[in-house]
Parts: sequence; structure tokens; C-alpha cells
Amino acid sequence: MKTMVYAKRNFKELMSDPLSLIFTIGLPSFLLVFMVMLNDSLGVNDAFKVENFVPSTIIFSFAFITMFSGMLIAKDRSTAFLMRMFISPLKAFEYILGYIIPLLIMALIQIIILYTIGFMIGLSFTINVLISIPFLLLIALLFIGIGLLLGSLLKDQQVGPVSSILIQIVAFLSGMWFSLDLVGGLFKQIGYVLPFAHGVDMIRLILQGHYIEMLYALLIVSLYTLVSIILSIIFFKKNMKE
Repeated sequence: MKTMVYAKRNFKELMSDPLSLIFTIGLPSFLLVFMVMLNDSLGVNDAFKVENFVPSTIIFSFAFITMFSGMLIAKDRSTAFLMRMFISPLKAFEYILGYIIPLLIMALIQIIILYTIGFMIGLSFTINVLISIPFLLLIALLFIGIGLLLGSLLKDQQVGPVSSILIQIVAFLSGMWFSLDLVGGLFKQIGYVLPFAHGVDMIRLILQGHYIEMLYALLIVSLYTLVSIILSIIFFKKNMKE
């Protein structure tokens, strides 16, 4: 109950910032429609086909959650708010959970909106779409964990630039714009050392019904998610002690 009260406060804080809603929902929605329609006209890239680009765009939209989750916790650290909150009986993992819950709700809203737009521009509705939603939330949790880790480590004014770099990394190393196999070499190796390309592959395989093939990608994403959440709790606890 204490955690839910804190989560409710954080949700209101997120909703009070219309700019975050524009970036996390509006920009990916425009990108999805524009690129799919352009590719339908020109037919130049399989990555932009609606069945491939919808999951890519959803995962790309989670990168903005990283930015705003990091900025939210860093802003709270830079003010007297958290100093006052630390007198409460909440533990470090309960604080982190209080940030995660509203951010996962925002991620679910992103998933529903972008899938709906996908259906409107040609994506077929199958049971695989519903099956993919929990796995998309797992990927969202990865991005949230990274954001909370950045917010626990960096100052308020530092989170934005670092998160912007992450957004570019996700865009170019996840395979959303082009298959990493086309470039190959070191570029592909770096892409698959990071979890983002595995996340894109996992959701695409689920939508195609290839559940066995996606297990390795699921393992990689799960490990990165677990590590990011654990590290964010550790560094947040360190801030509490300081």
C-alpha cells in the first residue's frame, strides 16, 4: 500500500508533463505511419513492412521512457523531496517499485496505441499479438531499469544528454531501420552484445509464431533487465545512506 501511494504520486508527476506524452506516444506514432506508408509506396526495405516495423517502433518508443524515468528520479534526488521521503518506512526496492509501476502503465498505453495504429495501416490481428504484450512489457521494464539506473547515478541535467545517446543507439543498433545482417561485421557484433536487437528479434518471432526460436533472445533480455533493476536498487540505496 505504501508503495502504491508513492507510485500514484509518480504517475501524476508523469501525467503533468505533456511534453513527455508527446515524445513517448506522439513521435513514435507519427514515425510508424510515415515510414510504413513511405515503404508501401517505394517498397525499398523489408524492415519497414508493417509486420516488422510495428514491434520495432514500440520498442523504440520505450527508449523515451528511459529518458523520462531517469529525469524523474534525478529530479527527485536534486530536490528536498526524496530527503523528506527517506524518513518514511519505505525500503530502496519499494521506492524503485514505486517508480516502475506508473512507467509500466505508460508502456502499456504505448503498446495499445501503437498496435491500434498498426491494425489501421495493415497489421493483421492474431493471437500472437496478445501473446507479445507481456514480452513487450518485459522489454519496457529493461528500459525503465536503465532509466532508473541513470537517474540514480547522474545529476538531473546529465540524464537528458546520456538518454539521447541511448535513443540513437537503440535506433541504429536494434535492427529497426535495417537488418544488422546487411552490415555484418563489428557493427552486428556490437548490436547483439546489447539487448535491444534481441528484443526486436524476440517480438518479431513471437508475431510470426516462432516461440522456440525466440527463447535465446528472451534469455538475453531477461538477464539485462534483471541486472539493470538490481543495479538501480543498489545505487538508490547508496543514495539513501549518503
